[in-house]
Parts: sequence; C-alpha cells; structure tokens
Amino acid sequence: MKRAGIAVVLLFVACATTPAAPPPPRLPQWNAMPAAILDSFCSNFRDEGISMSTTINVVKTAQPSLITPLSMQSLSDSFFYHGPLDSSHAAAIATATAADIPIVIPQTCAWRGIAPNTASRYTDTMTLELSPPIVNPFSRNAAGLFARMALAGESPTWYWLPLIPRGDTWTSGRLTVLPYRQ
Repeated sequence: MKRAGIAVVLLFVACATTPAAPPPPRLPQWNAMPAAILDSFCSNFRDEGISMSTTINVVKTAQPSLITPLSMQSLSDSFFYHGPLDSSHAAAIATATAADIPIVIPQTCAWRGIAPNTASRYTDTMTLELSPPIVNPFSRNAAGLFARMALAGESPTWYWLPLIPRGDTWTSGRLTVLPYRQ
C-alpha cells in the first residue's frame, strides 16, 4: 500500500515538472519591412564580392508569390527535414498569413526600388525580391523570409533569411543559400 502511495506521488511530481509546450511560433507584425532586412542582404552581398556601388533592383513590396511548393521543399531540404512533407500544403499554410507589405529601402547599398512585375525591363541589373515573413514549419519556433536574386530573371539564387525575436524587436540571422534552382 505504501509503495502504491509513493508511486502516485512520484507520478504526480513527474507530471508537475514536465515542461510546458513551447509557445506557438510568432511572426513580425510589420506595416513595412524594416531597412535592416536589406542591410543584412547588403552586408552578405559584399561578402560575396558584390560592390556596394553595384546597382541592385529591389521590388518595393514583399512578394507572397515566392512562397511556392518548390521553395518550401527547398527550405525543408536545407533544414534536413526528414518527416512527412506535403510541400503544397506547407506553401498554402504559409501564404495564408502572408501579406503584401512595403519594403523600406535604405541607402547602404545602391538599391533601386522597382514596381512588382517590372524586373524584365532591367536586363542588365540584378533584381532582389523578398517574400513576407512566414513561419518556418521545418524548425521549431522559427520564422524567416525567402529572397530571390536574378539577373534579367535568369538563373535565380534563392535565399532564406531567418528572423529572430528579441523582445519587441526582430533581428535577422545568418543568410542561407537554398538548394533551389528554377
């Protein structure tokens, strides 16, 4: 009888000390994408050998169209996700919360803001497009955004930029090149 009582007490203590489930991932609640996002790209591009004086077009609004089944598949590959994956479903969930938001363009690099769907006019200039922030379903409590850089719309390079909450503000993490080729 004493052993049964001890077992019940131990079970109660074990249940009481089990950590709570982590909070659901959150997204930045931005009215406009802050200039710090493009500052991160500027810094990374300098590391890749692209001069600060090289003009890079930036689509002036976040593009939910970058969130596709193939980009989600590429994101899962870069996070070595091995669980069941329905990339179409993952893209649909991500785009459900994605909104067109303006992008604040800083003066750190030679950024030139352009309207959506006009990149084909700039055949000799690289164009950067950013998605709105989304929850990363392949990493616990993570958020970020996709980016696509292309010259004349050809052979784009895809990136993932993680976003890390710091109290009420957000900071960008290390930019990752995605294994996605169009």
